[in-house]
Amino acid sequence: MSENKLSIAFPAGTCTKVCLDFLRFKHSLGQKFEGSYIYCLRYICQQMNQAVGDTPVLSKDTVLNIAQRRDGEAQGTQLNRIRILRQLAEYMVSMDMEAYILPGHFTQKYKYDFRPYIFSREQIADILDAADRMEYSLRSPYIHMVMPAILRVFFGCGLRSSEARQLKLCNVDLTNGVLTVEKSKNLVSRYVPMTESLTAYLQRYADAMGFNFTTNNDAYFFPSPSGGVIHETTLRDRFRAILLQAGVSAPDDGTFPRIHDMRHTFIVYSYARMTGELGLDLYTAMPIIATYVGHTNIKDTERYIHLPEFDYSNITAAGAPFVDACVPEVMFNV
Repeated sequence: MSENKLSIAFPAGTCTKVCLDFLRFKHSLGQKFEGSYIYCLRYICQQMNQAVGDTPVLSKDTVLNIAQRRDGEAQGTQLNRIRILRQLAEYMVSMDMEAYILPGHFTQKYKYDFRPYIFSREQIADILDAADRMEYSLRSPYIHMVMPAILRVFFGCGLRSSEARQLKLCNVDLTNGVLTVEKSKNLVSRYVPMTESLTAYLQRYADAMGFNFTTNNDAYFFPSPSGGVIHETTLRDRFRAILLQAGVSAPDDGTFPRIHDMRHTFIVYSYARMTGELGLDLYTAMPIIATYVGHTNIKDTERYIHLPEFDYSNITAAGAPFVDACVPEVMFNV
């Protein structure tokens, strides 16, 4: 990340330099401190700049103000901000600056209470149809082809946003129908097999885009107008426009479905199919899904399973043989 980009991303102020120094320090350690982490650090920097005079300090009052959970905010978002705030304070103390380090007992133990938006099969069909009807734009000449293709990858493979956006031609094997995700979250790399129909669609997409897999395999598979990585904000805004065209409105809380909700949807339907149609028990299905989507442990995958009540019969059925074999029957004399 260049110096100019860092300066543009962060507002001018007394504490801006120490925040940028902290960011460079994280990068020097090889940590993937980017995306939402940088936006969070920028917010912290803004609050610090408003609270100080001519000397960069991180007072207790400022820390407590930044750490407070905001209205409608998910607990995970708050804890992520607190984690970055605490690391910044520790860095400042190591640089002989005045900073209050928030104690570990400040927040309650994390309780995963987030409920994602799970798209119905009818909604998925409507969304893809709306994407297919996008028109050519002179300002963004590829977007009418990129959006239908990348949405099919989200729904069909459950990739994270960054994983799909950063795919290059060398990561896409259309002969064997396999995507290669390199050093994603937790530095996990993996192969992602695709269905025949998705592979065939991406072959047609690649032909329409005029990709040359032999001489230019370092190009991005879902490029921006300049040929670089399509920006996360651009993708989000285009996705919301497509949702509206497809008749998918925001729920009662006013929060639009997110790009990441397509990943949740993929995992839910994959689990339901594996335990239902294919007859696998949950102990077999969960590790397979976890490996496919790049989770480092099954607990991460469990958080993605949001099934309607009738689907819980699969879990009960899977555990029945174990209960019958291990739990003795107790006879009562009446």
